[in-house]
Amino acid sequence: MKFDLDIENINYIKILYKDRYNFTHCVKAAIKKLEQKYVFAGAKSEKPINIETPQEVLLSFICDNGLYKTKTNLNFIQFDKEEEYIFFSLVTPQEVEFQQNREYFRIQMQEKVVISYKKDDEIVEIPASTYDISANGIKIILPNIINFPEEVNLDILFPAKEIKTTAQFIRADNEDDIYKASFHFNHLTTQDLDYISRLCLIKQIEHRRNSRV
Repeated sequence: MKFDLDIENINYIKILYKDRYNFTHCVKAAIKKLEQKYVFAGAKSEKPINIETPQEVLLSFICDNGLYKTKTNLNFIQFDKEEEYIFFSLVTPQEVEFQQNREYFRIQMQEKVVISYKKDDEIVEIPASTYDISANGIKIILPNIINFPEEVNLDILFPAKEIKTTAQFIRADNEDDIYKASFHFNHLTTQDLDYISRLCLIKQIEHRRNSRV
């Protein structure tokens, strides 16, 4: 759909970019100015980010009524040391894709999962385990930091059901020497989405009951 400069209730934007080492990262920013030719946004940060410009990025507008996604160009960034802010200048997109953005429970659970993707004409398979999951996406525990492509295949092995889907790589984290990677589901079927939502709801109820004991 054509992008409307007067789009209402933009809460914030997300910029999915690659650093100088080709690792993918996601930053959440607030729009400071939106014009015909560029989007100017700012994000709180204590230090500059390691990124080359210009580059093509995935840009998401998170609004009250849903999520609008598109690819566009990040022209330059500027770090303000006094305000501890990073400012982004992006090309205003001409068209965006609307994606329904519902809220889902995110629950910690460990299930077996296999991540696979193509690299140098070969298929790489990484057996791992989940850290948490929702019907929107999943966080996976890794043996080490891995440079994933933008899209991977996931094979999630629940005890009663196997779910296969593609997913978009969001970011990788190192928390207390535990490596984790976050992914957003791309094409869950209605049945698989309902299964994960129902499983998360059951787990949430169990956690609440256990916390009261």
